[in-house]
Amino acid sequence: MKVFGSALAALFLLTTPAVAVEYQGQSIDGRKFSAKAYYYATGGVYNVQVRFDKRRATIYFSDGNQTTIQLNQKIITDSKVIEGFGKLGQYPVNQTFSVGLVYDSQWGGSGLPQSNPLEGLWRISLENL
Repeated sequence: MKVFGSALAALFLLTTPAVAVEYQGQSIDGRKFSAKAYYYATGGVYNVQVRFDKRRATIYFSDGNQTTIQLNQKIITDSKVIEGFGKLGQYPVNQTFSVGLVYDSQWGGSGLPQSNPLEGLWRISLENL
C-alpha cells in the first residue's frame, strides 16, 4: 500500500495542470480547424484537420491516421506558427513524458538507430481562423 501511495503521489507531481488553448483571448479547445502541418524531421507538409485540447493538438490526416502533439505554448499569438512536439505513435502524458509504441525498421539492424534532432517537432498553420 505504501508503494501505491508513493506512485500515486509521483504521478500527481509529474502531471501539469490542464489549461485551455487560447487565441485572441478565446478558448479554441474542442474545435476542429483546417490547417497545414509541417513535420520538421522530413520536411513534409500535410493538409490536415486539427483539434485542440488542453495544450495538446490532435492532427488528423486525410488517410485516417492521426497523431497528438504537446504544444509549446498555451496562448497562440500567431495562427500560422503553432509549434509542438509529438512522435507518431506516441501520446503525450505531460510536458516531459509520452507513452505509446514507435515502430522503427532500423531497430532490426545492427547497432542503434540514428537520431534526428528534429524528429517529433511539428508546426501547424491554421487556414481559417
